[in-house]
Amino acid sequence: LNIFRRMIALIILSIAIAGTFGTVIPFHMSSIPEEYKEFIPQELKDFLKDLTPEDKQILRNMTINHHQYANEDAALEALKEKSEKLHAKVHALIDFVKKKLESLTPDAKKFADEVIAKARSLRPEPGSKPDLEKIKESIREFVEKYKALSDETKENLKTTFPNTAKIISSK
Repeated sequence: LNIFRRMIALIILSIAIAGTFGTVIPFHMSSIPEEYKEFIPQELKDFLKDLTPEDKQILRNMTINHHQYANEDAALEALKEKSEKLHAKVHALIDFVKKKLESLTPDAKKFADEVIAKARSLRPEPGSKPDLEKIKESIREFVEKYKALSDETKENLKTTFPNTAKIISSK
């Protein structure tokens, strides 16, 4: 059960990092349980720490109304109209993650892309809550896929995303 809680946190953080506004995003470190803080990349901690109350409200409103945006580009464009400064912060975080993803070996990138795509697909419909059973099933599926990866691929993922690797490999 502990690994499920950690993986749920991972999925939520992955969505936040990837810039998908369709789920509950922690807008400050105090909303993240203490036992998960060690798994949060420093870049995300810095991003959250630097959010102003106005930034948090903009992101909160966009999260609530995520269904209004056809895709991430549309959401980012809407964000830019609301606050160019916040858009720049979000874009810098997205670019950081994209560079890390681009540095992965093909097998590691394929795995990461599958996790991100699945996390995005778990976004609830407007007015609905996340389906915890679907999330748990997805977690089980990806833990098994991770276990089946070659040692080289696992090492590449651990090197590139050490905090995420800690979550996946923890018991």
